[in-house]
Amino acid sequence: MFVAACAERMAQLFTGPVGADTARSPDVDTVIRCLDLLWQYPSGTAWGEIAEAMKQFPELTGDEQSPGLLAYADDAAAAVYYAVKYRKDGDLTSVASCSNSALNSAEYISDLLDDGVDRYEIEVQNQQADMATLSGADASGDDLVRSLRERARESSRTRLTELMSA
Repeated sequence: MFVAACAERMAQLFTGPVGADTARSPDVDTVIRCLDLLWQYPSGTAWGEIAEAMKQFPELTGDEQSPGLLAYADDAAAAVYYAVKYRKDGDLTSVASCSNSALNSAEYISDLLDDGVDRYEIEVQNQQADMATLSGADASGDDLVRSLRERARESSRTRLTELMSA
């Protein structure tokens, strides 16, 4: 559930800018479907197939950073990909990579906006709150999952709104 929360906080930074290009609708649909599946445990999902499909996203294949707002989609795609990869193979390195993608993105947004808000620290606090919540409860409880997901969605909306206002 931790990787689901990290990916959800990043998702709108992908679906917003990438969704503006109708040719990328299948990629946006893949990310949205991934998010729904990441919150289900166990889901019986073919994570390997999803990971392979995501590896074809331009945000994950290019050596160069995407231009403009799409640059933030790079970290968002990476966060979702690493969440999927963790669900596929259980490798904790993927959890760290998912977390780092969210942290890096938060720092980049703060640097861009230069408004004195430390989004990196906010993301650290979000991740710590997620871990505390998950360590103190039944991680599969419907109320817990709903609460974590809504908190992550709200954070994602806030990030996208801030970024779009820049």
